[in-house]
Amino acid sequence: MSTRGRAGFTLLEMLVVIFAMSIAFGFGGTILLAALRIDQAGAATLRLMAWRTELADQFRSDVARADAAPQRLGELTAGPTCLILHRPDGGHIVYQWHDDGRLERIARAADGETRRVLPVGASNVAVEFGRGDGARPLMTLRLVETPPSGSARRVEVSALLGGDLR
Repeated sequence: MSTRGRAGFTLLEMLVVIFAMSIAFGFGGTILLAALRIDQAGAATLRLMAWRTELADQFRSDVARADAAPQRLGELTAGPTCLILHRPDGGHIVYQWHDDGRLERIARAADGETRRVLPVGASNVAVEFGRGDGARPLMTLRLVETPPSGSARRVEVSALLGGDLR
């Protein structure tokens, strides 16, 4: 009598191993896709924070360097969608919110005018300007985000006209 050892795996054993590997690869792929989505969401949030920080810094700097906030400048009138700042050198900085979702910063000086569109983040964001009372009023830039569902979220950036008195 001769006994022969097994030369390989049975078909059932191979199917079980293949099934277990497919489950492991499925979980791995799902985890990888979730990690990529989290990374994309984190990058988008970081970009939004960078834009808003840049906008806030620019706004605070412009308001601090201004010596007045007139109601009119040529064809422009200050209000909830327009802020006009007068600079000591005779120039003006104008922040203007357009209905098409653009926030424009206009710098007018004796030698000309420059315009720049400032990013506000998303298409569902609106910009409003507020103005306090007094000789050195508090100027406010308000970003109002209206998501498809839920309540509106506000981000406010305020600066004292002429800068802090520290």
